[in-house]
Amino acid sequence: MNQNHYQNYYFLRESQNYLPMNWNSFSSSSLFPPQEGFMRGNLFQDLYDSYKNYQPARLEARTKQDKQLQDIQSICFAMHDLNLYLDVHPSDQSMVTLFQDYRRKLDSLVHEYESQYGPLTVNSEAMMGEDYSWIHSPWPWEVDNV
Repeated sequence: MNQNHYQNYYFLRESQNYLPMNWNSFSSSSLFPPQEGFMRGNLFQDLYDSYKNYQPARLEARTKQDKQLQDIQSICFAMHDLNLYLDVHPSDQSMVTLFQDYRRKLDSLVHEYESQYGPLTVNSEAMMGEDYSWIHSPWPWEVDNV
């Protein structure tokens, strides 16, 4: 076989064998949900290879605010993982659509969070008021349940 045959393949390790895997075969059905991908560190089910008997810890939010932050982090992670995939496959329309869906979801989650708890970043829309609202949120060392 010539070398070009393997240009769209990634070799996935299974035990001690290496199996060719077609990068063009991914679909949104072969992805973990954002929360699951965030916990495992990989959105793509076919690329996830657990370490020995390791089971990812379940993330349990203690408060509504923690849950909202966890949702934001999960969607951000999913977007970054999809972004890496789309760097190599920019014409995969189903993944572009999924990325845009996640972007809209993230915008909504961030807006909801910031309207309740204040800005997440210094370049946030919540910082556009006349008041410097960044200092009104509790600092990390001021939170008791960490």
